[in-house]
Amino acid sequence: MKNLTFFNFFLILNLLYLLGCAYYPNYRVYSFELTEKEKTEIINAHNQWRKQVGVPNLVWSKELEKIAQNWANKLAKNYSCRMIHSSNRLGENIFWSNSPVRPKYVVDYWAQERFNYDYYSNSCRQDKICSHYTQIIWRDTKELGCARALCSKREEIWVCNYNPAGNIVGKKPY
Repeated sequence: MKNLTFFNFFLILNLLYLLGCAYYPNYRVYSFELTEKEKTEIINAHNQWRKQVGVPNLVWSKELEKIAQNWANKLAKNYSCRMIHSSNRLGENIFWSNSPVRPKYVVDYWAQERFNYDYYSNSCRQDKICSHYTQIIWRDTKELGCARALCSKREEIWVCNYNPAGNIVGKKPY
């Protein structure tokens, strides 16, 4: 150790720091931003469902994407990936998975609720959920922004925000 140069000392110090940080719980990446291809896939999936009921296509909003990313990161970091809705005034769909999934899968999962929606009574079938589906196809909604975050090595939480929000009591989605 007599010939320990400043460079070697600096290298060892950095190595010890990095090893320590690897086990530090807050030294973790939650954000897992969508690629442009994934954004296109998720908006196309939404618009396919909207086309089936004759409502206009949605457009992607970077602002809504940022809001969704912030909330997804918070759910992953602070709430153990529990599906908790934010208190913003936007429409919001949330999805959790214990393995990686494609964006189209997320949208199609929500859209399966179409079987629970009765257009004529404008309500969900008894003891069923349909509000994720009705938000997807809400006629007045114009913009969409989605994001995902990692909760563990394989676990994901997805958030989509819609503007303006749908699911207005007493109003039909289309």
